[in-house]
Amino acid sequence: MQPGHVSVVTGGSSGIGRAIAEELARRGGSVLVIGRDAARLADTVAALEALGPGRHRALSLDLGEPEALPVLEAAIAEYGRVDLLMACAALAEGPAGGSRLPMPTRDLPLSTFQRVIDVNLNGVFLAVKAVLPFMIAAGDGDIAAISSSTTPHGLGGRALAPAYCASKFAVAALFRTLTEEMVEHGIRVHTLLPGTVDTPMIADTAMHLAYGGSIKPEHFAKSALAIIDLNRSAVFAENYILPVPARGGTPPAP
Repeated sequence: MQPGHVSVVTGGSSGIGRAIAEELARRGGSVLVIGRDAARLADTVAALEALGPGRHRALSLDLGEPEALPVLEAAIAEYGRVDLLMACAALAEGPAGGSRLPMPTRDLPLSTFQRVIDVNLNGVFLAVKAVLPFMIAAGDGDIAAISSSTTPHGLGGRALAPAYCASKFAVAALFRTLTEEMVEHGIRVHTLLPGTVDTPMIADTAMHLAYGGSIKPEHFAKSALAIIDLNRSAVFAENYILPVPARGGTPPAP
């Protein structure tokens, strides 16, 4: 990242988003963190201020709502630039009636399906819309979103996750289109497709078993930013980042 870089991180108050925000702060940049929980956002900003000298700010915003767009645009305008968007905010269907398994498609309410799409897909679209005018004016920038390696063999269908899988397929398709559109503007577009990462979304589930392990959020953050920084004259468009399977029950050393 260039000196004085400014990043917008959605879903930045927990999980992957917070780990990426912290790594960006360590690298000396300013971070605008977007989330919905005011207490977690305040805690995140305090952590960022302890890690680096940048101008860090939190914005309590639901990117699943269209009214969020002008608010986010105004917050970015206060920085005057944005070098990186990391779209990390995501929801899954959630547990069904106390079960550790989410609902099958036949039982999933349309309202739940729509909410997942609103956050996981529409929220990415709105965040992209907010940063594009700044990046196009600068002729530079990186836009990255967290899609998902929904299976150990790549992005595919997974039982009991109809809304989540649909949203992640859609993000990957959206970013393929965005890649083609942004070439002429010098903006690089990255789709990151992680396997299981130790986040609140998979806490108390057995999702990691199919992958043979999981990735620590801080390790994922370093890997994701390394991919983005790898070569400024090239773009690594779709990147699977999978856990190294544990051997004998012990995960590999970082």
